[in-house]
Amino acid sequence: MTFWLVAAVAGAPLVALGAALQQNAATHCCKSLGFLQLLGQLVRRPKWVLGSATTLGGAVMHIIALSNGPLTIVQPLGMSGLPIAVLIAAAIDRRRVRAAEMFGTFAVSAGLVSLLLLLPHESARPTLDGGSAAVLCGTTLAIILGAAVMARRSTGAVNALFLAIASGVAYGVFAALTRVGGSSALNDMSASVFWVIGLAVVFCALGLMFQQNAYRTGRFALSYATLLVADPITGSLIGVIVLNEQLPTSFLANVGVLAACVVTVAGVVVLSRLRQHVPAAPTPPPTRELVTV
Repeated sequence: MTFWLVAAVAGAPLVALGAALQQNAATHCCKSLGFLQLLGQLVRRPKWVLGSATTLGGAVMHIIALSNGPLTIVQPLGMSGLPIAVLIAAAIDRRRVRAAEMFGTFAVSAGLVSLLLLLPHESARPTLDGGSAAVLCGTTLAIILGAAVMARRSTGAVNALFLAIASGVAYGVFAALTRVGGSSALNDMSASVFWVIGLAVVFCALGLMFQQNAYRTGRFALSYATLLVADPITGSLIGVIVLNEQLPTSFLANVGVLAACVVTVAGVVVLSRLRQHVPAAPTPPPTRELVTV
């Protein structure tokens, strides 16, 4: 097993743990807060800070994997932490995991694992010129803006779904740009590396913004699963369309890819039908009675 594959597998549980901690902190924040106000509250919560540090550790492992391996393999590996994240989130919230929640979670995981096995494992060195980068960023921003508008006009599971889609798309572009920037830095450091990394940071910030707002809805399993689906699909599409990575060539392999996509979408649908989890309000400290003599 190559080093980049080990890094990709090791990073997934760290990201899962970080996501569960961040979600627990976000659900206790007021839903009427704007993003900057929300972020101001979150940075004062130890669970969110710990979750962010854990996520950062997993992200570093993911970046190492992206710098050396193909997007079509590295991105789907990120979903392997989904069942772990759901179990951890339930433990932190002190509740039982519902049967439908685990069924949907494992359906998403099984579908993405199948995609991993069916997609080609070879990749040429990625390159990205200025024109392609402009088209990629413009198209992605339009999709993210559309998802944001739909999220604002919807409530409940649909609201969480669109927020998570926007986050996943942003993270998918971040992964693609990291793949280009990391590979270029390792092989031939040039001025183009810096603007690619700058764009990657912008999309990472967008992904973080929509991710925390999706968590705030209280639908963690749906939000995290949708994010993990939108992220690798976006990254893989960019890998194939922009970075010249490969798709399966045989008929059976393509049928398998289609079946895997159906299973993954079915899992997301099951999760979207679950009722919202409302965390229990923190118990106020006992008050002492004044005794008069």
